[in-house]
Amino acid sequence: MTTTTRTGDRIRLISMPDDPDPIPAGSTGTVESVTEGPLGQIHVKWDESKRTLSLVPGVDRFEVIESASEIPQPDGPIAVVVPRNVYVAVLAIRASGLTNMFDLPEVARTARKLGHPAAADWLGDRGNRSTYSQGIFRGFEPEGE
Repeated sequence: MTTTTRTGDRIRLISMPDDPDPIPAGSTGTVESVTEGPLGQIHVKWDESKRTLSLVPGVDRFEVIESASEIPQPDGPIAVVVPRNVYVAVLAIRASGLTNMFDLPEVARTARKLGHPAAADWLGDRGNRSTYSQGIFRGFEPEGE
């Protein structure tokens, strides 16, 4: 049993003896935060429960099954995957400096002006707005890479 936990650790509950409605023994979850001090608690997002019942160190028994340091973390934000023709068009528009990349309608018009009609259609499709917006902040990656 380990009581030294960090945000991101994966844990398994052994017992929660003082709770009238405990999380079932054997349940697993991810540590979301740890508060220090005499009333410290370990806040856990339980995998199979919508409840947010925290652990009390020294009372509840649990084990760390995977340390946050062992869980692979991406080096940065995960790029948004878009069709290759959209990726090429976005790079061309960005390099041209003709428009603010946050102005999606103008980005779509610029794609058409620069000879990327299929990408312009994709950019103009309302269903792709969220994907494009996320890509502006996280970066783009072409499909199949």
